[in-house]
Parts: sequence; structure tokens; C-alpha cells
Amino acid sequence: MKSSFKIKDRMPKTFRKGMPGFIICMLAVPVAWFIVFYVVVNFNSIILAFRSLDGVSSTGAPIYKWGFDNFAKFFEAFALDTDDVQLSLWNTLKYFALNVLCILPLTFFFAYFMYKKIWGHKFFRVLFYMPSILSAVTMTTLYKNILGGYGPVDEFWKWLTGNPIPAFFTSYELGTPIIMIYQVWVGFGVNMILYQGAMGRIPEEVIEAGKLDGISWWRELFQVVTPMVWGTLSTTLILAFTGLFNSSGPILLLTNGAFHTSTINFFIFNQVYRYSEYAYPAAIGLFFTVVSMPIVFGFRALMNKLDPKVEY
Repeated sequence: MKSSFKIKDRMPKTFRKGMPGFIICMLAVPVAWFIVFYVVVNFNSIILAFRSLDGVSSTGAPIYKWGFDNFAKFFEAFALDTDDVQLSLWNTLKYFALNVLCILPLTFFFAYFMYKKIWGHKFFRVLFYMPSILSAVTMTTLYKNILGGYGPVDEFWKWLTGNPIPAFFTSYELGTPIIMIYQVWVGFGVNMILYQGAMGRIPEEVIEAGKLDGISWWRELFQVVTPMVWGTLSTTLILAFTGLFNSSGPILLLTNGAFHTSTINFFIFNQVYRYSEYAYPAAIGLFFTVVSMPIVFGFRALMNKLDPKVEY
């Protein structure tokens, strides 16, 4: 006989009557927050992208016109390589490639060994996650002091070669690579926790069956573990693609965008912060949003097609 018992049947009648109002009150704040700080802000940004200054009235009030002038300005700047537009885009793509081709695979690889409980796995778990807990200001200051003049790396290099190390953060050739190294250093935290959580759900019987069949750790990782955590892995990859043109590093804290280290994110920030320009960066943001949408949906379709459909 099928029971019709429900949890709400045990609630007092007064609470059941007030439950809809309670739920509405609890949802009101996050919904209002989403509308005001996401919908309204982004809608305003879309409008700004099509607005440009067309002079000043006799009273001193600005006169605006509507059109595609901001987009034309961006395309011209990109073609002429002015305002660091091309450089910012290439640097952004470098950070994206670093994340997808280096940081995420290494994170998944290390998470597997944490899952296998190698010697010292608890220590390494804290070590990898620690940069995500500390503030970016603390981490970048520590990084600059390690690699800067009179730091431990400088002292070791002087002892080894007799010469001081290069000025990494003021070098046109080394500025971006040294920030990318920093990104690798601090980039393992959150995704490693997600991967370990997904691997922890794998039934022990499956792993034991693999051991009885004598499979190597390499085959276990790619033929057993990877298909069974594909949902989590594909989600992190899709999220990485959603940030295709938002990929960046702590540019402001390490180089302030100088020495050819600017990215699209920092370029937009600099236009607003330094030049008080809003319409032009809004057009840039809208353009890259439109370009990234088919890429993201296409990659998502590819991930769904590759899904091994493992259920457990």
C-alpha cells in the first residue's frame, strides 16, 4: 500500500498557512538583487553601447546621438592596433588557453591523486586550496617579493650566476608570462574541490573491480574515473568557455596594465577608471558577448555529444 504521508502534514496549521508568504519573503531579496544589479545594469550597458557624444548644447548639457559609432571605433582601433586593443585580445586568449590546456588538466590530474589518498594528501589539499582563501592582494604582494629584487629567487640567482635576476614585472617580454605563472600557482583551488567531490561519489566496487582486472592507474583515471565524473568535468570546461573573453590575471595588482600586459578585461576597466568612458567599453563588452555566445553553445553541444552517459 502506497503511503500518502508528506512532510508538510507534520507541520502546524499556522505554519502551513504562512509558508507561502515566508517563501516569498525569502526569495524577494535575491530576486530584487538580481533584477537591480544584473538585469538593469546589463540593460543599461546595452543602451550605452549605441550612444555616443555629439557635442554640447548652449546650456552646457551633452548632446548624444544613437548609432554604431562605438563599434566602428573599436573595429578601427583593432585594425590599426591602437589603444592596445589587439594586444589585449591576444593576451586574453593566452590566459584562456592557459586555463583550458594547462590549469584544468593539471587540477583534474592532481585531484585524482588526492582522491587516491597518496602520502601527504591532506597537506597537499590544503596547500593547493590555500591561495583561494587568501586575498589577491596578499598573494600578489608575496609573489612580487619572491621574484623581485633582493627576494629569495634574486639571491639564489646572484649566488648561481653572479648577476641579478631580470626585472620580471617591468619587462615587455616577461610581463605576461610571469603573470601566467602566477595564475598556474593560484589556479587549483575551487575546481580541485569539485573534482575530488565528484570522484568521492564513485562506488568503491567499481574501483575494486578495476584492481581485480589489473588495470594501471593511467587506465583507471581515463577509462573509469573520467567517464564517471564527466558531468562535473564538462561543466567546468563549459564555464571556462563562458569566460573566453573574460580570461585574465591580476593585471592591476602586478603591472597596472603596463609593459604589454593588458587584457580585454583590464582594457575595459581602464577605459572607465582612467578615462571615464562608458559607451565605448560597453560596445566592446557587447561585441565579445555576442561573439562568445555561439562558441559557448557549440562547445556545450560538443560536450553533451561526448557524454558517456554513465549512471551510478
